[in-house]
Amino acid sequence: MYLQTLLQTLEITLPVILLVVLGVVLKTRGAIDERFIATASRLVFNVSLPVLMFMAIVSASASLENHGALVVFALLAALSAFALTLIVARVVKVSTLQYGAFVQASFRSNLGIIGLALCINAFPVEGALLGAIILAVVTPLYNFLSVWVLAGGDVGWKGQIIATVKNPLIIAIALAALVNVSGFTLPQFALSTGSALAAMTLPLALIGIGGSLVLPKLSLPKQEGSNNVTLVSVALKILILPSLIIMVAVMSGIRGPELMVLAIMFSSPTAAAAFVMASAMGADEKLTANVIAISTLGAAVSMTSFIYVLNLSGLV
Repeated sequence: MYLQTLLQTLEITLPVILLVVLGVVLKTRGAIDERFIATASRLVFNVSLPVLMFMAIVSASASLENHGALVVFALLAALSAFALTLIVARVVKVSTLQYGAFVQASFRSNLGIIGLALCINAFPVEGALLGAIILAVVTPLYNFLSVWVLAGGDVGWKGQIIATVKNPLIIAIALAALVNVSGFTLPQFALSTGSALAAMTLPLALIGIGGSLVLPKLSLPKQEGSNNVTLVSVALKILILPSLIIMVAVMSGIRGPELMVLAIMFSSPTAAAAFVMASAMGADEKLTANVIAISTLGAAVSMTSFIYVLNLSGLV
């Protein structure tokens, strides 16, 4: 039983881990470079990932209205994780210079790539739909909270709203919801084309993540005390916060694929977007890069453990 459950768990996590490792190897050997990674990231964000989200929702047999409780829980979980991270930052006395970067790196999950990839591996159809729902509602919240903490509370509401409306992922999900509501059936050639585009999303994105782990800019911070702050941030991101969220979800009666998807999404490592935002807003980008790298590597073990325990418990 234990071995069988472990093998089932590895079937979910190993493909993702191996693609990230492949990215590391390809970058180290010079087969891909920073230009390729940047171009691939833009292609994924602007084209293939939105298509994947669109296809997941359009192809779903269940109505989005059936997952209202999941939406509410995901929003509350994201807000609670953010609030707890603020408290921890004060308790461990994170410096003013590192405060915003620490908070963002500790609560912002890699929902769109690693989280979604594992959701699809766990439940190919329902996992894609549930992952898309969480991505749609939590990503704008992540963006707002990240800007708020990095800017010291000075947030331009107009800019945030415009950025959210123009986000390709949000546009794709909104269009898919409209198609579902209208009852319109896409022609087979459109479905085939969309499926082909969607299929390249996760391999390309995961290889890019692996390549980014060995970029020169993702170097260890040299400030005094940075390593301790980094380890606290990583522990929050891949161990403490997901453990609390999973426990509350179980106590709230959430079961099945919804529980697994919540566990996967919120135990995912720090999003690569955190580095871009920290760099753009003058925050501690070295700390952010370090947390991204270590949490991505550590999540290979922690996420496998969470999924294994949930599979073994019979709750999913």
